[in-house]
Amino acid sequence: RKKMLLISQVYFMLSLPKQHKIQAFGRINSMNMNRMVLVQLQQLISTFKFNKLTNEYKADKNVRRFSTWNLLQTMLYAHLTNKRSIRDICTGLYSVMNRWYHLGFVSVSRNNLSNSLAKRSHEVFEKTFYQLLNKIQSDMHGKKDKRFKFKNPLKAIDSTSISLCLSLCKWASFRSTKAGIKAHTMYDIKKRIPDFIIITEGRRHDHAVVSQMPIQAETIYVLDKGYLCFKTLENIAKNRAFFVTRIKSNTKYRTIKKNAPCGTGILRDDLIAFTGMKSKEYSHPLRLVRYRNPEDKKVYTYITNNIELAASTIASIYKSRWDIELFFKWIKQNLKVKTFIGTTENAVRIQIWTAAIAYLMMEYLRFMSRSSISLIEVFRIIGGNIFSDKNIWDLLSPRKKLERLKFVPPELQLDFGF
Repeated sequence: RKKMLLISQVYFMLSLPKQHKIQAFGRINSMNMNRMVLVQLQQLISTFKFNKLTNEYKADKNVRRFSTWNLLQTMLYAHLTNKRSIRDICTGLYSVMNRWYHLGFVSVSRNNLSNSLAKRSHEVFEKTFYQLLNKIQSDMHGKKDKRFKFKNPLKAIDSTSISLCLSLCKWASFRSTKAGIKAHTMYDIKKRIPDFIIITEGRRHDHAVVSQMPIQAETIYVLDKGYLCFKTLENIAKNRAFFVTRIKSNTKYRTIKKNAPCGTGILRDDLIAFTGMKSKEYSHPLRLVRYRNPEDKKVYTYITNNIELAASTIASIYKSRWDIELFFKWIKQNLKVKTFIGTTENAVRIQIWTAAIAYLMMEYLRFMSRSSISLIEVFRIIGGNIFSDKNIWDLLSPRKKLERLKFVPPELQLDFGF
C-alpha cells in the first residue's frame, strides 16, 4: 500500500503545471536540508563503493559496533575540528551523543578507535581517495588557470617529509636519531588538488618513486632539480609528455643551436644535448632557458623538451611549482599530518589518506561554491559548523556586510518654565 501510495503521489506531481511542480519537489528536497554538515560531506563518497571496498579487504570482519564507515567519519571529524588525541576525539563525540543516530554511530571508545586504526586496512581509505578524486576531476573538467593560456594539463611532482618519533615508530627508521616517512605527490596546479600520492619510508630517494607515477600524454610536468635523472626524463618523453626542470651545476651538455633570447628577463634560449657517461639514457635534443628574476636579480637555468611555448612561459611554469610547496604547508598547518593519534604504520597511513580526503572535500566545496572565498575560510566554516543542520551552500554563500546604523540624536527642547 505504501509503495502504491508513493507511486501515485509521484505521478500526481508530474502531472502538475511547471510552477506547482517546482514547489512540490522543493518541499521534498527541503527535507534533506536539515542534515548535519558532516552527513552532507560524507554524501560526496559513494557508500556502495565504500562498502564494496570494505568487503574486499574484510575490514568489518567480526566488527559489531564501530564500523569502517564510522572510522572514516571519526577521522574526518578529527581533521576538520583539529582534535589533538584519541581522548580529545572521544570527548568531542560524547558531547553530541544526541546526534549519533543521524551519523549511524552505535558506540565509540578510545579502545575501539585505537584498535580500528591499527587493524583496518589502510588500502580501503587509499582507494576511497582515488574514487573521490575521479568524481572531483570530472566535475572540475575544463577549469582554467588565469596565469596560463595553454590548454595542456600542468602538474608538479615533489615530496614532503613527515617526522615521527623513533622510539614509538621503529618501522619508519629514517636516520640514526630520527624516524619519518615521505609523501611523494603529483599535484595538479590548475585544479589545485593532489593527483597521485605514494607514501614511503623517509630514506627513499625522490627520483626512485617517479617511475611508479602515471605519466599522461600532452601533460607538462614540473620537477625540482632533485628529480633530474636521465631515466626519469626519458620516461616522460617516451609517454609523449613534457617536462620543465632546473639543471644542476655539474650537468654536462653541448650547444646545438643558439637562438636570440626573446622576453623580459630571458638571457638565453638555446638547443642543447646531454654529454657524459649516462647521456645515452636521454639522447634527444633539449631546450635550455636562462632567466633572470627581476625581483631578486637571481639567474635560473631551466631545461625542457617543449619547443613551442615561449621562453617566458617556461619560466612562469617553473615558478608555479611553488604551488605544491604551498599545498604541503597548508595540510601541515591545518590538517593532522604532523602529530599522529596512532603509532603503527597502518594507523599513520590511514591518518594521511583521510587528511587527503578531507582536503579534496574542502577544495571541491570551494570550487562548487562559485565564490571568491578562500580555502582556509571554507575549512574554518565547515569545522565550526560540523554538527549544525545548516545547508553547506548557505554557509559558503557570500554574505553582504551589515551597514552600520548612524545614531541620530533626538532634538531636545528645553523648557525652563519661566
